[in-house]
Amino acid sequence: PFRDGGCVDPNERKEDVDSIRKWLKHQSHLPQITDEHIMLFLHSNYFSVEKTKNTIESYFIVRAENPELFCNWDISTLESAFKTYELSPLPKTSPEGYKILLYRLKDTDPSKFIFQEALRAFFAYNDVRISEDGIVPGYVVLFDMKGCTLGHLARVSTVMYLVKTFMLYIQDCHPARLKGVHVLNTASFMDKVLSLIKPLMQSELIKLLHLHSNLDTLKKFVPLELLPEEYGGDCKSGSYLHDEHYKLIKSDYSVWLKESGLLVADLKKRPQKKKITDNMQGSFRTLSID
Repeated sequence: PFRDGGCVDPNERKEDVDSIRKWLKHQSHLPQITDEHIMLFLHSNYFSVEKTKNTIESYFIVRAENPELFCNWDISTLESAFKTYELSPLPKTSPEGYKILLYRLKDTDPSKFIFQEALRAFFAYNDVRISEDGIVPGYVVLFDMKGCTLGHLARVSTVMYLVKTFMLYIQDCHPARLKGVHVLNTASFMDKVLSLIKPLMQSELIKLLHLHSNLDTLKKFVPLELLPEEYGGDCKSGSYLHDEHYKLIKSDYSVWLKESGLLVADLKKRPQKKKITDNMQGSFRTLSID
């Protein structure tokens, strides 16, 4: 998962790494990954070996089952998304040492909003962040809803299978410790958004979710000086941070992202043929948008 390798020392948990390695040798449908990659999964699961096995299994199967999201990450296919959405890593960590990621619309025109395209960019971006950051204490995610309209929500509601895949991935597959999800500038239709995703949210994620109509409530969790200047913080604008990160992706990660799409499960060898999202708890309500 690390472009330059050597971001972690697998000898720290050699017994656990060896246990996972032994298990992997008997999983013919899963790729044989590096010790560093195993350590990443172990860390995200707080070094529970059994939970780590489940995460590795889910991670590679979900990627194989959804090639439209995880494969063919040619930089040219992501360019449109990075012009429509801003994905900005903030330069300073929280007092706890958590990395802070800011997501928001760059172009607020609903006709430009393609949810599948947004997810492709999101997943590629997060893989790059893991490569750049290595193993970190955790991540705090900020979603700024400024500019989001019912028109955007309507476009999401037509592809609910993608919402299901997204929720499954961030809860059961993503090899990172999520420490907080903060939705900023919550819209008047936030209840409709929650009606889409809450049935698919595990209790752990619900506890991490915080809604903020303004920054006064956010500062209880994230010091405002850590935010971009347009939020009253000390770092450069979110747009600048996004553009700089996109330059990094284009210059250093073009080949790496293409190769990442090849690291998936072999579904033909998988013992269980049922699609993994079919096992997910929860169901969708019919969404009324008016």
